[in-house]
Amino acid sequence: MSWVTNLKNWEKLKDKDAYLRQVYGDPLAYLHMEEEKPEFVTEREYFGKFGYGECFNSTSSAVQCEIIHGEFDPKSLPYDKRLKWHFREFCYKTSAHGIPMIGEAPNKYYRAIWIMLFLGCMTMLYQNANSVIDKYHRNEKIVDIALKFDTAPFPAITLCNLNPYKASVATNVDLVKRTLSAFDGAMTKAGDTDKEHKRKKRQTELKAVKSAGHSHGGSMFEPGYSKCNCQERSQEDDSTEREDCEGEKYKTETPATEKDKCLCAFDRKTNDAWPCYPVEKWGQEMCDTCDEHAFCKKSVQGGKKGKNPCLCAPTGSFCVAYDGSAKIVKIWEYLSGNEEEDANFLEAMGFTGMTDEVAIVTKAKENIMFAMAALSMEQRMLLSNTKRELVHKCSFNGQACDIDNDFLTHVDPTYGSCFTFNYNRTVNLTSIRAGPMYGLRMLVYVNASDYMPTTEATGIRLTIHDKEDFPFPDTFGYSAPTGYVSSFGLRLRKMSRLPAPYGDCVPDGKTSEYIYPEYEYSVEGCYRSCFQQLVLKDCHCGDPRFPVPEGSHHCEAADHVARMFYYY
Repeated sequence: MSWVTNLKNWEKLKDKDAYLRQVYGDPLAYLHMEEEKPEFVTEREYFGKFGYGECFNSTSSAVQCEIIHGEFDPKSLPYDKRLKWHFREFCYKTSAHGIPMIGEAPNKYYRAIWIMLFLGCMTMLYQNANSVIDKYHRNEKIVDIALKFDTAPFPAITLCNLNPYKASVATNVDLVKRTLSAFDGAMTKAGDTDKEHKRKKRQTELKAVKSAGHSHGGSMFEPGYSKCNCQERSQEDDSTEREDCEGEKYKTETPATEKDKCLCAFDRKTNDAWPCYPVEKWGQEMCDTCDEHAFCKKSVQGGKKGKNPCLCAPTGSFCVAYDGSAKIVKIWEYLSGNEEEDANFLEAMGFTGMTDEVAIVTKAKENIMFAMAALSMEQRMLLSNTKRELVHKCSFNGQACDIDNDFLTHVDPTYGSCFTFNYNRTVNLTSIRAGPMYGLRMLVYVNASDYMPTTEATGIRLTIHDKEDFPFPDTFGYSAPTGYVSSFGLRLRKMSRLPAPYGDCVPDGKTSEYIYPEYEYSVEGCYRSCFQQLVLKDCHCGDPRFPVPEGSHHCEAADHVARMFYYY
């Protein structure tokens, strides 16, 4: 296409010589050339031209030589100019985003904007890199779920009676007796006449109130002070001198002197006071057994000493359960309605101002736990059910169980004695077939006639758990009623957690403050351990629902100050 351009130039330049000069230049131009002389510049001109700022006026031969040959030594500059030169060189040569724009900015305003943009981008880069590094150090693991079809190991089964303690023996404990008495008073005030009648009817059915005479067949005995006349009974029978005193006639009267006051076996349900003897004639002994009516039997002479504290009459074998710590009722005050329980005890029970019967029962259950926490594990086991009393028949995989050896007893604060099947960690039991025929089958007897008045339903509490885990029947258990065949199916869900450093886990999952040292770590156990430690720190005593570390003790039921700390 060059000929088109030449044609256009020919049209504009009609003269031939002008056209040739335009296209090929002046052919005689070499004749007019003069020798080019080097043009020297100053440092100020050189550095000003290339943007290095003001420099000194220098025309030294060394500097001019460097300028002519395109070589430059930054060491010849002052220190501050040298730093600026290096910074400019870095800006021009770097491939990082943003830095060349800072060096090429025409003025300080553009340079400030580019600096802020660059710093903002660097901040975001740092935060992003820091988050990636933190995520790397957390060693996070994606949850893997695998569905397997294999023979699963049989879990541990813990069985509890919904009634924690037998009323026939638990009421022999003075603190429990006082607690139930306060509960009875609260229920009387809270319920109307119809509700109160129904509740008393149920208690009558459970405890079989004494029907007639002075026999102890249906009574609930406790020691009580009464006015008496010891000579009157002796005069009734001239043949023998009677040692007991007449107290039934004078039980509503206030004794004038200590000589007129006797100690009687008193029944709050029937208001009977019999037999009565002078206070000094009753003897504190340790009886072999005490039944559900608090009637105790003396130890056989020459035999082993009994385990149940009791007060025994001077003649015969009549003894009443009494451990010496409970307040002895004054019968005349009780019958007149003027008897007042210890104000601190009533305040600690927490029934003041309560009108809802469900809330009262819940509070009473809590009070029973406080009362039982003062006893040793052996004493609490004696007050609760035994293996043979609860489990009558048992089979596993179609074969009979050994009830005495296949079940482990441990005491739960809420449900009393509980029994765990498959507790041995060295033996792995498996069910050969699915279905209830080849699993664990049990026939249990709860003995509803001996239930505590605070127990609201009859049945058992069943907990399915791993052998390494502590059973928490109050949290993870299932209730099964009586009179029905209850069936529970199992499905294994195994969870494996990676050890440290994959997460913020404590090695082995337990610390020195873990209150279930014989069992593996669990979330529920950790929660209860932390809660117990806080209660011990603030109240200086432990919550009776949970174990306490060695060297600590549970809060007392009658200590209203400690229980106020416990609630708040």
